[in-house]
Amino acid sequence: MKKQSFFVLLLSAFLLTGCVNDNSSKPASESKEPESSQQQTSESNGEQSQSQSQPSSSKSSSSSSSQAGPSGTALNLTAPENDIHTDLQYSYLKDPDWRNIKAYIPTTGADGGNKGDKSQPKALELKFEDVADAQTYYVQVSKDNTFANAEVFTSTKKSYDFYNAEIGVKYYYRAAVSEEALATATAKEYQVNDLAPRYLHIDGVINFRDQGGWKSSLVPNGVIRQGLYYRCAQFNSIKTAGKAELKRLGIKLDIDMRDRPPSSSPASSTDWKIEIMDAHVASGTEKVRWEGSNGIAATYKKIFEAIANADEKPIALHCTHGADRTGIMSFFLMGLLGASEDDIGRDYVLTRFAGERAVLPTGSDSEIEKWFTKTNALEGATFADKMYKHLKDDFGISADTLETIREKFVPGYTRPAAA
Repeated sequence: MKKQSFFVLLLSAFLLTGCVNDNSSKPASESKEPESSQQQTSESNGEQSQSQSQPSSSKSSSSSSSQAGPSGTALNLTAPENDIHTDLQYSYLKDPDWRNIKAYIPTTGADGGNKGDKSQPKALELKFEDVADAQTYYVQVSKDNTFANAEVFTSTKKSYDFYNAEIGVKYYYRAAVSEEALATATAKEYQVNDLAPRYLHIDGVINFRDQGGWKSSLVPNGVIRQGLYYRCAQFNSIKTAGKAELKRLGIKLDIDMRDRPPSSSPASSTDWKIEIMDAHVASGTEKVRWEGSNGIAATYKKIFEAIANADEKPIALHCTHGADRTGIMSFFLMGLLGASEDDIGRDYVLTRFAGERAVLPTGSDSEIEKWFTKTNALEGATFADKMYKHLKDDFGISADTLETIREKFVPGYTRPAAA
């Protein structure tokens, strides 16, 4: 009996050890909830990102990795303190595969209902803890360390939430307990991270971003100039604070691509008039927009001639959601300016962050996949060359207009002598 009991105990121990070893050999991913389902949960709660709901003590100051996980899963990175993007935006922008957008924004309001706007940037926190205690602090922010003509803002805390900074730019800021004391206040420096795109917070408008800041292949280490051309959704619900921000940005031209643009821009205010351009492209013309047929080429030509003057009249171009009609204009412009195909694709699908349109990176319903295929079939040594040819030959845009745009949007670019 004793021998039999000993044998049973020995067999039980062996089986228990085998079970433990079997469980420990499974990949960690099998025991984790898929990232895409976690993101869906955060959407339903209206949060900006899952990682933002974690205690700040658990965050690192920079991303741990830019390597993508298994196909269809999302990175879960923390944006650096000096970056304008939310953690969710930053994670997608650091994902090597721009087509992986649905891992970050699985669903949108394709049925007409907004699933939650995640296109807003985060504020940069400009701290001034060395200033004496007060109920109100006065703050100036400028790209110029002399603060010439710098606007004065107020804050009730020892920091200022700075929105709409240009990416990759060094700012100077100073704070004091009175407006008069600003002149002798100590100036501090703040270097903004250079990760594109430059999202902007315009109260009452979604999907608002600068087309500048992306890299350009037209010159060595080229970067597309910021502050000239913005893309966004419609201005119908813009608030007073949003209009004031458009004035600060110096936007002077509202290019409206909707079916029936109004006679005046809803973005105008009493002290800042914004001109409106009727550049309507009819709904249901998706199949001919790249070609510019059905009279659309003439509209494109008018828009590009305005873009050539964007240094004097900065532009905000939009349709309804800032998705397809706005998207193809940005596709054309970024291609002309030497942006990479990856950046062009990423810029297009970022509209999913606005929550209203399910723009797709691939598949039979993907507009941009068709645009890439058609453009790459053209003659030309580079994608930028092919796009130049398309705009010039098929839309009738003059070489002078196209070269002027390149010169104004890409610092260091010089048109060829033949042009």
